[in-house]
Amino acid sequence: MPRLVVRDISTGYSPNHAVLQGLSLSVEDGQRLSLVGASGSGKTTLFRAIAGFMDVTQGSIAVGDRVVSEPGRTVSPEKRGVGLVFQDLALFPHMSVEQNIRYGLRGLGGRDATYRIDSLLELTGLKEYRKARPDTLSGGQQQRVALARALAPKPGVLLLDEPFSSLDLETRLKLLQSVTEILDAEDMTALLVTHDQGEAFAFADEVAVIGDGKVEQAGAPETLYATPASREVARFIGEGSFLRACFAPGEMTVQTPFGDVMPRWVENPPTATEDIEILIRPEDLSLAMQGDEGTHVRVLSYRYMGSFVDLMVELDDGQQLHWHSPVMTAPSAGADVRVTLKGGLYPVFRR
Repeated sequence: MPRLVVRDISTGYSPNHAVLQGLSLSVEDGQRLSLVGASGSGKTTLFRAIAGFMDVTQGSIAVGDRVVSEPGRTVSPEKRGVGLVFQDLALFPHMSVEQNIRYGLRGLGGRDATYRIDSLLELTGLKEYRKARPDTLSGGQQQRVALARALAPKPGVLLLDEPFSSLDLETRLKLLQSVTEILDAEDMTALLVTHDQGEAFAFADEVAVIGDGKVEQAGAPETLYATPASREVARFIGEGSFLRACFAPGEMTVQTPFGDVMPRWVENPPTATEDIEILIRPEDLSLAMQGDEGTHVRVLSYRYMGSFVDLMVELDDGQQLHWHSPVMTAPSAGADVRVTLKGGLYPVFRR
């Protein structure tokens, strides 16, 4: 059953500028959803509307079985059953860890409050920092305090707005793992707004791509990566290059400079006169092995990335592709090599 339902909402910052236009999405009970999109796509506006900081001019927002936003009525943030974790955390510097968490339990006192605080300190690994002030903690520890405070009243939905963006990569990865385990332990429905696709994939059961004020596509991370529903989603999710191809109606394959490949039709199959392209991911290319014919490319650039080398290569017809090569076999910049395309289904788009 959906815990959060956004149905056909429109809203914006002025009567003549609707940032969200008929947007709909839902998050199932206990599910984690990530919102991603380019700058200006509307993801922050959606966060603010769900949190109760913006009115809607059309549609509705429901948390559980209660409508909290509709035209002419917006339930205030503290009364709509949502927990909030912001990018700047908004911790009270003069309060201890325990006091910050207790602030989230306004209206609850005595043993019940103490038990809830104790359980959250244990769950978030902050038990020994109960009396510490936020400025004595690391960035990751501060994030866990903010999370515990937001979880304290057991909200129906937890909203997180770029909460890991200020952390270094190692801390971010560790904290992501910790946060997802905490949310699972609390059986918490959560929505994360982020510009980082890797973060979105690691956090979520489902990812929603926002573009031009609407949901372009929502689904499991692996679905969005393998079967993007549009060029916009394909361009935004992961890295990829578009390679010109030809299609003959009635044939099972499309023709490319790498030979015939099996298509995955994003739209209805085109006519013979329409120009098409297939989506090539950087890991789809391989150095031709001895005995393989392969396709000639010239390496234009070489970037060492640690676990792989990021290459830009150019085909004889001038088309350029990204290629992630294993470090040990990566050709150098300027090299002429032959490469092959891995088997599989390749998404096809009209040009």
